[in-house]
Amino acid sequence: MNGEGIKPPPRELLEKTAFVVAQQKAMERGCKFLPHGSRLFEVEQGWESTIISGEKSVATADTLLVLERVLRDPENKLIFIPMGALMTDQDIEKLCQRNAIVKTFFKEVKKS
Repeated sequence: MNGEGIKPPPRELLEKTAFVVAQQKAMERGCKFLPHGSRLFEVEQGWESTIISGEKSVATADTLLVLERVLRDPENKLIFIPMGALMTDQDIEKLCQRNAIVKTFFKEVKKS
């Protein structure tokens, strides 16, 4: 050893790891299959939803108008739906039917 000790991993690596773990936790609970190959996963309120919603590659939609816009952008592959969003699973399903693009949704739910 040169006296420096062990350096902690870079913050970016920790954030990426937390994001992967949060996704895996949501996927363990199963998903609802939507039209055109899209999937809807439930994410528990708390650290899981905070990590997923904070990821820069995840778009957030809290209204149907925002969701429609987000769905039409091909760059948005992952979409976070916060717990207070003004939409139901059926609304999400209808928009997926109209917009034939594969997306992955993470919908925030209360901790069980």
